[in-house]
Amino acid sequence: MKISHLIVLALVAGLAGCPTTPSAVETANKQLESQGSPFRYVAQGDSGMVMTLLPLPVGPSAANDALFKQTLDAIGKEEMRKGRSVANLEEVRHLQDGREVWVMKTLGNGGIAYVVAFAAPSQPGSNVRMKGPYTYKK
Repeated sequence: MKISHLIVLALVAGLAGCPTTPSAVETANKQLESQGSPFRYVAQGDSGMVMTLLPLPVGPSAANDALFKQTLDAIGKEEMRKGRSVANLEEVRHLQDGREVWVMKTLGNGGIAYVVAFAAPSQPGSNVRMKGPYTYKK
């Protein structure tokens, strides 16, 4: 997965100096869609693209209390590594494949989210796969 993220970043970096065309946005979004990403790009002006989060259903996490705390602790550690001292969960959004998008509380128009998957959400200590943080425009 890291290689495909690098491809998307290279594509975006390569397009950063060029006028954004509908085909550039479409190409980047096809890549994100093929990866099952909950994010999409939208054109911003005539010279850039910004990442946005798809409108997904909001609801409680499937994780039990212990697994919920374990996941939030892991996100808190990652946020600390990124220089952000607080990791407060704003909401959980649900993908059709069972993964969850944990959206963190932020100020302004910027959003921070993690894509989380549980091997067995009802079992404490279950395997948690987490990707992120992803930053996007609200």
